[in-house]
Amino acid sequence: MMQDWIFSGDDWNCGVRVAGVLVRNGKILLQREENGTEYAVPGGHIRIGETLESALRREWQEEMGTEIKCQRMLWMEECFWEWKGKKAHHLSFYYRIDTENPADLADDGQPHSHKDNSCIVLEWVALDRLKGMTVYPEFLKEAVFSTDAPVRHFVTKA
Repeated sequence: MMQDWIFSGDDWNCGVRVAGVLVRNGKILLQREENGTEYAVPGGHIRIGETLESALRREWQEEMGTEIKCQRMLWMEECFWEWKGKKAHHLSFYYRIDTENPADLADDGQPHSHKDNSCIVLEWVALDRLKGMTVYPEFLKEAVFSTDAPVRHFVTKA
């Protein structure tokens, strides 16, 4: 098995993550902890030797049970924060995606099960609700309305 591109030291950790932005009918598919109120774009860490797009397809197959098409890269993010008393520095890449079969993740108003972690649920959220929510990355609240713009670079310091 190949190792995820995530490394840790005594007081730091760093990694490379890729996430898929799936927008349909004025809604975006986000994930949250089962009883949580913080949302994030679904994705995961790439593995050493894996391309961003192949990692994203693998993560969505493992976690959502669906095949996806990567349409285009939207954003790159350098993210700095503190996590469990350690300094964290992660690089994240966000792609506009679509599912091969839209019925796999139907927008039926019901949360979907996360196939890889039973504590995580997937939920379709109306784009106009994002501003009042806790969503990561925070720039998503505005950037999701201009996914046809050139690739953007964000630096987030929390």
